[in-house]
Amino acid sequence: MDLRSLHYAVTLAEELHFGRAARRHFISEQPFGKRIRQLEEELGVRVFDRTSRRVALTPAGALLIADARRLLASVDDLSARAARASGRSVFRLGVLGFGAAGLWESMRSQFTAEHPELAIEYRELDFTTRHSMLQDGVVDAAITGALEPVRGVTHDLLFESPLAILVPAGSRLAHRDFLPLTEAAEHDLLRLDGFGDDETLAGRFGASILSAPRIANPASIPTAVATTGRLSFHSILAQTFYAHPGVAVIPTTGTVSVVLATRTGDERRSVVSIRKAARLAASRA
Repeated sequence: MDLRSLHYAVTLAEELHFGRAARRHFISEQPFGKRIRQLEEELGVRVFDRTSRRVALTPAGALLIADARRLLASVDDLSARAARASGRSVFRLGVLGFGAAGLWESMRSQFTAEHPELAIEYRELDFTTRHSMLQDGVVDAAITGALEPVRGVTHDLLFESPLAILVPAGSRLAHRDFLPLTEAAEHDLLRLDGFGDDETLAGRFGASILSAPRIANPASIPTAVATTGRLSFHSILAQTFYAHPGVAVIPTTGTVSVVLATRTGDERRSVVSIRKAARLAASRA
C-alpha cells in the first residue's frame, strides 16, 4: 500500500465517479481504477461498490476513508515540518470544501505574482478544525464557510451561496422545489461535527440527531445522506461539486458565506497579499 493509492481512494470517495476522480490527479481512468483495485486487494476489503451506473462507498469503505483522511493529514503535517526545518518558505492554506474552486485560480495567480518565493501548502480542514487550525497557527489562512463571527478571526467574503437540504433520492421530499428549514428539522438529520453540543442540537433538531453519524467534512455529506436516509444541510453548490446519484439537492431559506479567514491583526506581507487576492477574486466573480 502507498500514500498515492490512499489519496486516490479519498478523491474517489468525494467524486463517486472514476473519470472525475482520475482527472483531479491528471491521469487516465484505467490506471486510476487499477490503483483502487490493488488497494482493495491489499486491504482485503471492498471499499467501493460499483456498477455501470454508479459508485458508492461500502460501510467498511466509509470507515477506511475516514481513517485515510486522518493518516494523510498526519503525513501532510510531517511534510510541513520537514519543509520548515529545511528553510524552504511555505504559505499554509487551509481549505474546507464549500465550492470556492472557481475563484481559486484567480487568487493563486495574484498571490504567487507577489510572492514567487513562497510555495503554497494545502491543508484539508474539517468542521472541527476550521477555526482552531487557523487560531493555533497551523495554517496561515483558510478558505471556509462562515455562519457566524469568530473571535480573533477576520473574514473576507468571497461569495454567498444559497443554503440547501440534501435528501435521499428515493425520499418523498426529493422532487420538492423548496424545503423550509422548519419542515427539514422534523426529519432525522445528520450531525455535522463541531456545530453545537448535545443539549443545543437536541433542543433544536430533536433527540434523534444525537444518534446520527458525526460528519466532519462537506465532501462526506452526500454519501452519508444516501447511505443513512437522513437529511443534511449543505451549500446549493453541492449539486455541482458533490453530485451524488442517490441524493437530491433542494433549496431552502438562508445562505452560506464562503470566506477567506485570517487571524485578526496578522499583517505579515503574505497574509495581506492573500487578503488582497481574495477581495480581487471576489470582485471579478
